[in-house]
Amino acid sequence: MKNLLILITILLLPGSAFALQVVDVVDGKTIPIVMSLKELNRLTMSDGSRIEHIWGPQDRMTLEADTDSGQLFVRVIGAKPFSLFVKGDNGETYTLLAAPKDVPAETIFLRPPYRNSERSSGERSLPYIKRVERLAKAMGRRALPDNYTPIQSSRVMPLWDEVHFKREIVYSGDSLSGEVYWLTNLTQKEMRLDEREFRAIKGNPIAAVAIDKHLLKPHESTEVFIIRKMEQRP
Repeated sequence: MKNLLILITILLLPGSAFALQVVDVVDGKTIPIVMSLKELNRLTMSDGSRIEHIWGPQDRMTLEADTDSGQLFVRVIGAKPFSLFVKGDNGETYTLLAAPKDVPAETIFLRPPYRNSERSSGERSLPYIKRVERLAKAMGRRALPDNYTPIQSSRVMPLWDEVHFKREIVYSGDSLSGEVYWLTNLTQKEMRLDEREFRAIKGNPIAAVAIDKHLLKPHESTEVFIIRKMEQRP
């Protein structure tokens, strides 16, 4: 039987390995996944739709929900495999067989047998502004952008003393890349963010910046999305 876990992209960093899973899910079938024993695991729909409900053995996992984005975070209890059930806003329910492993946090995209997104034969066939808009739209919906390779890239990045700024995922495309960051306000005061403050972050030229929450309460977090132009090689 063909393994339905069709893609695991691994990026090796000094002393660590991080994994991202894109899993084809079908209503009525049990799909194997890997979950971290040590850290939170993020579950999200690859087409940007919402997860409405998740349930499983209460003695094997605890849940944290992001009600704004429709993502769920699962913390595993114990090393024994267990089943959990995920209901999407499309009405379908997916059965997952979780195998806890001694690995860092896992990001798991659940991909239904259809995608409510436009597909193109190639990124470069579209005008530049259209490419940027499409990538920004997909990232804003927490969707897996078409024609992009997702890479788990957990790395704390230098920014300001007042924040914790961590890159989580990079979407690598033909001419653009999209980066997803978590920014946490470490102060005891409200913090207001502006996209222009992120234009100087080192790396390839920045084409666009988007912030999920512009006003953060003390110790509150938000996602920051950065789109870059890929360097052209001779």
